[in-house]
Amino acid sequence: MAQRDLESIYKDFSPMVYWAAYSVLRSECDAKDVTQNVFIRGIKHMGKLAAMNDNQLKGWLYRVAVNLSLDIKRRQKREYPVDELPERESSDLYDMPEAAAVSAEQRRMVREAIERLPDVYREAVMLHYYSGLSCADIGELTGNPEGTVKSRISRARIRLLELLKEGEKND
Repeated sequence: MAQRDLESIYKDFSPMVYWAAYSVLRSECDAKDVTQNVFIRGIKHMGKLAAMNDNQLKGWLYRVAVNLSLDIKRRQKREYPVDELPERESSDLYDMPEAAAVSAEQRRMVREAIERLPDVYREAVMLHYYSGLSCADIGELTGNPEGTVKSRISRARIRLLELLKEGEKND
């Protein structure tokens, strides 16, 4: 197996690290800080990381991200609502003002609904939909069977639908 450099490790795994941190902290700024700190630690352990296969590397990065996030959360001793999830790449459709306004409102509603999910469901949703990880990868990272991850994502979808319908009724 060819050894990897920090740049390729960062390119391949920084989204997963960010979303792992975000799912714990619910703060874009704090999740970015944790992501940066994870890769700073990676520099210190580069010899060890360069020799790892992808699954070992994912596991190490995920554990460090979650542990650093939990440390921050303990220090803060309070939770605060997220301002906004970072936007994904936009398409030409959203360049039209009307579509952008509608989609911005829909994204806000989805963000708020995700924030109301129980932690285990929110983590699975964030890692799957925002980091693009498979259920098997999430299971491996979190120490849960793949079936448990699939179940959590399915239950999260049902709960999100309920929350979004509640939001429509309240408008």
